[in-house]
Amino acid sequence: MGIKAPLDLDAIYRPIEAEMERLDEFLRGEFQASEPFIHEILDHVAGFGGKRLRPALLFLCARLVGGEVDEESVRIGGVIEMVHTATLVHDDLLDGAAMRRRVDTVHERWGERPSILIGDFIYSRAFQLSTSVPGVAEALSEATNKICAGELLQIGSRFKSDLSEEAYFEIIEKKTAVLHSLACELGGVFSGLDAARSRALGGVGMDLGMAFQVVDDCLDYAGEENVVGKSLGTDLRQGKLTLPLIYLRDSLDEADSRWLQTALSAPMEEAVEARIHEMVRNGGVLVRSFERAQAFVQSARDTLDGICALDDVEVCGPVRQSLELAAEFVISREL
Repeated sequence: MGIKAPLDLDAIYRPIEAEMERLDEFLRGEFQASEPFIHEILDHVAGFGGKRLRPALLFLCARLVGGEVDEESVRIGGVIEMVHTATLVHDDLLDGAAMRRRVDTVHERWGERPSILIGDFIYSRAFQLSTSVPGVAEALSEATNKICAGELLQIGSRFKSDLSEEAYFEIIEKKTAVLHSLACELGGVFSGLDAARSRALGGVGMDLGMAFQVVDDCLDYAGEENVVGKSLGTDLRQGKLTLPLIYLRDSLDEADSRWLQTALSAPMEEAVEARIHEMVRNGGVLVRSFERAQAFVQSARDTLDGICALDDVEVCGPVRQSLELAAEFVISREL
């Protein structure tokens, strides 16, 4: 697929090491409970914590223009990570995934009801925490409403073989990119940037989030479970038309395209699923999808250039470099 070797996250997070340590300490406290059963599940879910990319984006954007990351910023970074974690728990259930971060998913170990409720438990705690900082609860409510809308749109589009590229992008904007956007915009707000420039940083996050999900959808076909650390191949099984499939459908001749659309319109046998996976891997559509992800990342870089070129913006060099590395990580990652 032309993906480079993954970048070292430690290099990306170096300017915000102290903030990331404070974040981990905050999250350790939040993924505990006095009730043994709830604590057992929360402790398991805490193991899903991986890249912490969204709070890192908030911290980097807050530091970009010389701002400081105070305790409020760390708390809200934690809130955003908690919302992301809750969506993972629910997503795994919706997708029927058996593995996340190389361990059992919640529904695989405890069943559907605890999976739903622990996701709701984490959501509700995140919202409770968000009320401690003026304006954040409203922004978070809007973002999570869009996330739910995106998931519903995706469910409503299952087995729709004629799904358009535009409809796909609307889904991933709502279900994935909106949280990256919120993190970057709040980073701008916490740094003291005006509303327009904070929204511009939100646009950087939106582009990075779009690229992140496109690459994620490519990894469902091109990744290896022992590297990615989660169940793969679920998109096709769940009837999700992601960008590689859309590009494949539109690149085939009439007869093959008709066969593919018929196959995608209902649950399929393993032999058909295997054939489609092979067509995706060999049809050049992963490269094309990856190039689309690169275009989103370039758009993020262009916006960042515009913000950093302003005369009254004091740009912190190492932080700017880390944001560039984060953009590169989005399209070079294997996990």
